[in-house]
Amino acid sequence: MKALPIMTRIPLKSFIKVLFILFLLQPSSVTADSEAVYPAITDRDDWAGTYFKGKKLGFSHVRVRVQPDAILVNSKTYMRLELMGQSQVTSFTQQTELTPDLKLRKFLLLQEISGNRQKVEARLEQNKLIIKTSSVGYDKEKTISFSPDWFLSTTYLLNIYKAGLKVGNHGKFPLFVEPFQMTTELKYRVLRKEKTAFKGDMVNAFVIDQKLSGLQSTLWVAEDGTVIREVSNQGFESRSESEEVAQSMPDGALSVGSFITLSRVKLEGNIKRPRSAKDLTLKVSHLNRPDSIPNDHRQKVLKSEFLKDKEYASTIRIRTEPRQVKKAAPFPVRGFESPEFLADSSEIQSEHILIRTLARELVKDKKSSWDAARAINDWVFNNLEKALVDNFTALDALRSRRGECQSHTNLFTAIARAAGIPTRIVNGLVYSRDFEGFVYHAWPEVYVGEWRALDPTFGQTTVDATHIKLAAGNESTQFKLMEFIGKLAIKVVSQ
Repeated sequence: MKALPIMTRIPLKSFIKVLFILFLLQPSSVTADSEAVYPAITDRDDWAGTYFKGKKLGFSHVRVRVQPDAILVNSKTYMRLELMGQSQVTSFTQQTELTPDLKLRKFLLLQEISGNRQKVEARLEQNKLIIKTSSVGYDKEKTISFSPDWFLSTTYLLNIYKAGLKVGNHGKFPLFVEPFQMTTELKYRVLRKEKTAFKGDMVNAFVIDQKLSGLQSTLWVAEDGTVIREVSNQGFESRSESEEVAQSMPDGALSVGSFITLSRVKLEGNIKRPRSAKDLTLKVSHLNRPDSIPNDHRQKVLKSEFLKDKEYASTIRIRTEPRQVKKAAPFPVRGFESPEFLADSSEIQSEHILIRTLARELVKDKKSSWDAARAINDWVFNNLEKALVDNFTALDALRSRRGECQSHTNLFTAIARAAGIPTRIVNGLVYSRDFEGFVYHAWPEVYVGEWRALDPTFGQTTVDATHIKLAAGNESTQFKLMEFIGKLAIKVVSQ
């Protein structure tokens, strides 16, 4: 097989979503009793610079306004990378309205990347959150249950401050993550109080540890509620800065290639002919749990062992599938039990007329679901330019005809679902000779009588054995990647 450039990386919009969650809120001044500190909610305007392994990526900004009957929080995360001399800008901006006792009323979230835009409007009515998502080719509303005990990812520090800052205080609560439209659990603990440098002085600061679905970060919070600094286990850092300093970007932004290099997973050993590798045994270290890596039809965890400091290592064997399906399901697939893998969504617009028309054309003469899936895979591979450019949606990728691995995967998934083939999105790692290690990647799996993995970015109808699955499902699986980034090490055991 001809060697192909690796047009893959961590999906930038997912990184920005996590930064949006981790590095925004820096509220207000303080009143205190002898036991604990309770930062009060008052008007304020705070800025912070955002860094990745010491390199500046962008900034975050939060403005809090207190009104007689509401608390308004406006927040923004901005990141800029450079590709072939041109800047790629991604931003997430949110307007949130809370009640005086910090309950959600509504929010408006705007997500922009490389000129593409998505809007999410939500309002709470009697413990039901009504969410309307709008983008090119998609404009739909859905309703989900929303408990009064849930907090928002962009305002939850207000709730922690309301409970009081005191060494030893801890808690956990459900957190609604607005960009992913999902709920997960956040745990926090006030570890200690220490002197910390801030604006040329040494100030008292609470050190708070927080964990969110495998993500871990440490905050230094002044007694007036200002987040002085926050560091995540993925190598991200937020530093409180003036507006001018926060918005200033160095000449020549961090390049996309550098970003991949900084986030790659180095390999101990060597993989021969990675794009044709059929059977690999690897040891993956620095995992959060013994079951962090999933088992599936290609990938088996042979053993997991405890290392130290609450970390684990798993030895996994990965094999590619045979080229033929044992018993291909009729086409289209009937009676599939998981309708979400045939569903239309804001990123996978399988019901859009352009997607459906293309799907009919590509599969019109196919007799089996496996033949149809391979035809779609070939078309996406041959018709999308390999470019390190993010797209929000499948339709964006179809219209621009260029993109990285997530763009290829989203478009394949939309076409396959439109054709009646159950498809799920996989996020994980793949070996890259270009970057001399494993880099983050996305690819689809289809149900055609059995689950099969393909890779429209590489043009593979059976993925090679360097594809390590870390999460699978729908778009929100990108969130799970954050527990791995910046931590893993991989060793070749056998091949």
